[in-house]
Parts: sequence; structure tokens; C-alpha cells
Amino acid sequence: MRDNFTKQTVDILAKRVGYICSNPNCNKHTVGPNTDVQKATIVGIAAHITAASENGPRFNPNLTEAERKYPNNGIWLCSNCSIMIDRDVAKYTKEVLEQWKKNAEEQMSHAIEGKKIRGTKPYLEAELIWSHYSRVHNGYSSKNIEVFEQPIPAGTDLYVHWGLRWSFSIVIHNNSETPAYNLQLSQLSKGNNFTFIEELPKINNLQPFQSRDLEAKYEKYFHGTSEEADGELTIIPKDLIGLQLELKYSDNERAENITVIIITENGIESVKVK
Repeated sequence: MRDNFTKQTVDILAKRVGYICSNPNCNKHTVGPNTDVQKATIVGIAAHITAASENGPRFNPNLTEAERKYPNNGIWLCSNCSIMIDRDVAKYTKEVLEQWKKNAEEQMSHAIEGKKIRGTKPYLEAELIWSHYSRVHNGYSSKNIEVFEQPIPAGTDLYVHWGLRWSFSIVIHNNSETPAYNLQLSQLSKGNNFTFIEELPKINNLQPFQSRDLEAKYEKYFHGTSEEADGELTIIPKDLIGLQLELKYSDNERAENITVIIITENGIESVKVK
């Protein structure tokens, strides 16, 4: 059974953002005139941040029925964005959607208070480019004596203490007409992280449609045969899949912008959350 929003809640969610899609990379107007002068055409959706029913996207079993139907659990989106967020829940997490909602409501609050609305914001994305990987022999393992008959035949794939190494470039692109200033890149995960990421200068900027390359490395210890070690040497290290990085930067009015960078099996996904 779905815990759907009431008609009143749908109306509240839409009006709180002026019927504008809350995705900061979309901002599509979702209401307009109908050919029938007594009607308006609405192409927006009151989407659930955490799912309305079990097995749905971002479902939270700890919420009550009332909490799932409450405006706090909803976000106003255009029809396209409402589909998009449910097809990639790893990218469009609860935290991302809550930040979208907060920012959209703040923008509308500034508008009705007569405050100046910020101009075009910079939009930074990232790309992960693989350079090479290698395995370094750090000595034979005592396990060879335990598992192989003596003398060990020539050509046996022996157990070795390996150092596995990857080298990448993290390329940051400014895909907008607005400069970005004071870029700061940090790793959010508490588990496996890049072993090394080249630091950005303390004073920096990225001009429109320009890019900046940062060297990145990952290293790990591995115990096994050469065949097993080669199995670990995928283009994207298995241990880094799911890692999130946060890219902060300022716009022309010194307002903070944030892009979250997510490492996937295929490279990087960038989600602007602020």
C-alpha cells in the first residue's frame, strides 16, 4: 500500500517553490495556461524523497505512514526529473534531494521578500581518466611452503605479497558561462579513499568552459598469485566504487556551490547539490 500525498500536500509542495522544478540543473516551470481558459496545465510532480511504499526508491522503514505523507518527505519536480531520481538512487540520494528542496525553497523565499536573486551559477563536473595500473613484487609468501609439494615445480604461480597501484587524472570541467572561484576538493567516505589527490592551490579559479587536471593515485596491499592479483587490477579499483568526493566552489557573489562526485564502475557521476 502506498502512502500517497494528499491533494493539500501536493498543492503546498508546488507553491513553496513557485511551481518550479527543484533540481538546480533544471529549474523548469511546471505550470502554465491551458487552451481551456478555466484550466491550467501542470507538468510537475510531488515526488517522495523516501519511498511511499516498501521496495520503492530510498525507502525508509523507520518512518510512520503519517511521516511518509508529510510535506517534509516531498519535493516538487518536473515530470522528467521525478522519473530520473528514481532510476538512479545511488546518485540521487535522500541527502541530495533534501538539499535540492532546501535550496529551491530558499530561492523562492528570497524572491517574495524582494531580495536580489543570484545570477547564473557556475556548474562544475568531474571526469576520472585512467592512466595505468601495475603490480609490484614485494616478496614471496610463506604460504607457498604450506600449499605446494616440495620441490615446487618451475613455472608455478606462487603466492606473493603484492603492491597494487593505480594512476588517474581527475579532470574538473566548468560547464557554464560563469567563473568558479576557490575550488576545494575533499573525500567524504570514511572507508577506502584515494591514496593521493593533488592539492588545489589555496587561491584558484576556473573560467567558463575551462578544465583543470588533478593527479590521483590509489595503492593497496594484496596477497595472492599473479593471476589473482591481475584480477584485482580493474580500471576502477573495486574498493573505490561508491566513494564520494565533495567539490566546493564560489560564484561571482561569493555564494557557496557544491558538486558531489561519485565513483562508479564506469568512472564518475557528478551531482550538483547546491
